[in-house]
Amino acid sequence: MSKAASSSAPPFALSEGDELLEARRQIRQMADTVAALRTQLEQAETVRREAVQAAVTVAQDEIRQLQHTVGSLRDELQALAAAKTESVQAAVAAGQDESKQLHAAIQALRDEMERQLQQHAAERDRLQRAAGEEIKQLRDSIAALRTHLEARHAR
Repeated sequence: MSKAASSSAPPFALSEGDELLEARRQIRQMADTVAALRTQLEQAETVRREAVQAAVTVAQDEIRQLQHTVGSLRDELQALAAAKTESVQAAVAAGQDESKQLHAAIQALRDEMERQLQQHAAERDRLQRAAGEEIKQLRDSIAALRTHLEARHAR
């Protein structure tokens, strides 16, 4: 380079060696920045994976709890259905028993009524016979008295 060329360069201008050093320094800074960004990215990915795994674990726990709750509710529902069935069967049996008792009571009352009707008919027949006999005796007495009176008046 000539003196004129060197005198036209700004006073803060770097030489080629300095420019090379500056370029290497910038490359190193960029490489360091890339490495730091890569590390941050890897850390962020690790945090994301851990968060996903934690969310999956929470979801699986919730699923297990819900399955347990569903099973418990199903068992309770089946127990209630069995109790209801048992209650209905007991009510039906009690109704049938009461119906049998009422039928037996009705039959007993019918039998008693029939017995009393027969007894009443027998008593009526007896009273009619007794009344008939008494009427016959009274007629016989009237006839005897009339015959006696006529015999007395005829004298």
